[in-house]
Amino acid sequence: MTRHCGDYRSSVLGLCQRGCHPGSGVDEKAFNAGIGRRVRDARLQVGLTQEHLARKTGLTRGSITNIESGAQAPPPYRLARIAAALSVEPADLLPSLEPQGHTSDLPADLADAVASVVSAAETMGARDGQG
Repeated sequence: MTRHCGDYRSSVLGLCQRGCHPGSGVDEKAFNAGIGRRVRDARLQVGLTQEHLARKTGLTRGSITNIESGAQAPPPYRLARIAAALSVEPADLLPSLEPQGHTSDLPADLADAVASVVSAAETMGARDGQG
C-alpha cells in the first residue's frame, strides 16, 4: 500500500498522482517472479508435480515451469484456474507491490509474516510520533 494516497489505483499500481512516491513498488520482473514463487510453494504444499498441475489447469508443463520461474506471467483467468487447482484464492498467489528488500528470498508465507511485522512496527512508530 502507498502511504500518502488512499485511492485504489495508487495502492495497486504503486503510483501517486500527487508525486509523493512516483514509481514506488516492485518492477514487473520481480512481481512475476513473486507469482512464480507463490505458485511453486502452493503446488509443493499440496503435493502436486508440475505435470499434474498442468493437467488440472489445462496448461502445459512448460507453461507451469515458465510461470514458476517468473519467465511468464499468467493472465488473470489462468491465475484463477491455477489457484482453484491448488485450493487457494487467486489473491494468495499475488505478491505485494511494496519492495520486500531482503525478504524476497524467503518462502512466501515467511515473507508475508516479515512484511506484517514491519507494517505493524511502522504503524506503532507513526502512533508514537516516530514515523
